[in-house]
Amino acid sequence: MRISYDLVRRGIRFGNNNWTPVRARSFAEPVGRLIELTSENLDEIYSRGLYAFGEETGDNGSSVAEMVHQVEVQNLLARIDLPMARVEVRTDDGGHPLDLEIANMTLKHLLVLNFYADPEFARSFRYDREDIARARRNEQLASRDGLRAEIENPLTAKPIKLRDFLGWTLEKLRPLAVAVGLWDDLIPLREMSAGGPNTSERLRKRLKEEVGDVDQVPLEVLKILVNDRVEQVIQDVTTIVDSYRSLEVDHRQLGEFFQRARDEAHFDPQAPIRFRSKALLEISYADKTSEIVDLARALIRIPSVTASPNERLEEVRRAATYIYDYGRDHKLEVGYFDQDKYPALLLGFPESLMAPVMFSGHFDVVEPVPDESQFDPRLEGDYLWGRGAGDMKTVVATYLVWLKDRIKLGPPYPPVNLMLIGNEEPGETEPMGTPHLLKLLAAEYKGHNGISYAPQLFIAGERTGERGDEIWGKVCLQNRGVMRFEVLVSGQRGHTGTAGRPPSDLVSALISVSAGIDEILRRHLTLESNDGWQSATSYPFIQVGTPGIYNISAGEGSLGVEVRPIPQDNLADLIEELRAFCESGGYDLDISVKEDGVSCPEDNPYLGVLLETLEDLSGYKPQIGRKLPATSARFAPGGQGIVWGQSGIAPHARDERHYLPSIEPYYSALSAFGEKLKSMKNY
Repeated sequence: MRISYDLVRRGIRFGNNNWTPVRARSFAEPVGRLIELTSENLDEIYSRGLYAFGEETGDNGSSVAEMVHQVEVQNLLARIDLPMARVEVRTDDGGHPLDLEIANMTLKHLLVLNFYADPEFARSFRYDREDIARARRNEQLASRDGLRAEIENPLTAKPIKLRDFLGWTLEKLRPLAVAVGLWDDLIPLREMSAGGPNTSERLRKRLKEEVGDVDQVPLEVLKILVNDRVEQVIQDVTTIVDSYRSLEVDHRQLGEFFQRARDEAHFDPQAPIRFRSKALLEISYADKTSEIVDLARALIRIPSVTASPNERLEEVRRAATYIYDYGRDHKLEVGYFDQDKYPALLLGFPESLMAPVMFSGHFDVVEPVPDESQFDPRLEGDYLWGRGAGDMKTVVATYLVWLKDRIKLGPPYPPVNLMLIGNEEPGETEPMGTPHLLKLLAAEYKGHNGISYAPQLFIAGERTGERGDEIWGKVCLQNRGVMRFEVLVSGQRGHTGTAGRPPSDLVSALISVSAGIDEILRRHLTLESNDGWQSATSYPFIQVGTPGIYNISAGEGSLGVEVRPIPQDNLADLIEELRAFCESGGYDLDISVKEDGVSCPEDNPYLGVLLETLEDLSGYKPQIGRKLPATSARFAPGGQGIVWGQSGIAPHARDERHYLPSIEPYYSALSAFGEKLKSMKNY
């Protein structure tokens, strides 16, 4: 910004349609804002006495001219201040080969550098009416005759062949191009200046060979040209995707642009170009934690927010596509389920996707607190900070890196897979949450014995190091479920001041309903226990009436209730009494979610292998725990679900963070667990 300010004040002019090949565009600040800024600047200019009519100001002429100049400067400075939401690269007409596109951009880039570095370069082009008229005539000649055109030299107004002018320009730029290592990028233009054909000349030559001297080109020939162009662009895109990672400093930001384009192509079945890489650039890391954290940070930067009135579904899909590409790039088998609102994935080893042990996780997050800075992950001490760091993108990254590393070792592969979903935070009530995906897999896949597929052990990787400083998280065999329902109460809408029978008071009615429900919940739920393993209830909302309206009574109201039951509580009996209570009072009961708590049997053979693995690695028996927050484990078929993760602090809070020392032990446990599973018979 400092350099830009200096250039503007020294007289450099740049704007929307000058030579600048790369320009910033802002979505946050429309052009109209510039007018407001300029108005404020005009007031400042006026206060400095620059409106004094008729006074001369030295070499700059009249005060009016000075005022105009100051307005222009202030306008350009305002543009520099705009927050930049995207970068637009301006090139010539499309259709060129990739090397020529690069040469054109390189030429413009070098021209900009030369303009800034050499004030005398092209100084005779003053951008006045005569120069602009000459430039337009030259454009018309070039559009008609291409490089064979004879134009007016933009700097001298003398006739010159366009090829010669291109050659002169390249020679002027040669010292700079050589110095900055870009001379070879100009080879296509250098060949043209020496007599080689441009894109249109190549196309005309090919058409002449195909159809001869005719006035019309047959449709079949045009189709061939289009298909050839599609194939060329596919090759170009592959080249770009394969090579951009080598740019070091810029590769991460460019990768985000490719990811968005990749996502758009994935969701458009008509898109002919797929952003798929054929080559994979592996990065070396000092240790496994560094690699996992790097992937976790990339996931955290994607604001995949759900469970909010402002869900960012495009970002949720982008996170899913990022994971999909990661799996496919590393030769994993990947199922992508995007039939509904929220995407989901199933990843596994080749020809063994329907494995008996299923790890699970989610890539959606809740809204950031207090602002978007939570999507800029940072490392402080032993913690990775950021929205989703602890819940649960770091564990997702651990799973992905382990799967990637294990497939490199070759078969036989461990009998495990990984389910990742995009709507865990809102409760997975809509497709494709865990219950929907499990049902879909059961319907589509049957074993050799004809039995529908279902995992024999379901492991939710949510945080089980609750203090946030544990090396080993607990293995939680029990997990609370969730039940959500709404009680609707109807009344008589009317004027509160009308004589006669008073209108119904729904507020009092709803308070009475909540008291009655509270008694029922206490009879059926374990709401108190000495060890803290207990159910929980809450009343998230009560809605009745319209704020600010006093003289009209409400005609209906509702009360929302959420229950977090432990496995020992019987929801069926609870629901039966709730229905009876509502029927007797004339209320409507709407149960949107009913999921019992789960308790995995300790004799599950796969669980036994996991516990044995953790004891071997840690040197002591693993801690058995119980998970209070509901997780995807509550959907485990037959209740065969556990929660086992890493350590973190403050999920959903402003200080959410993940404990880094818990990453590598978890990764090591995955490796050892996978190898032990291979030795099991009849898995």
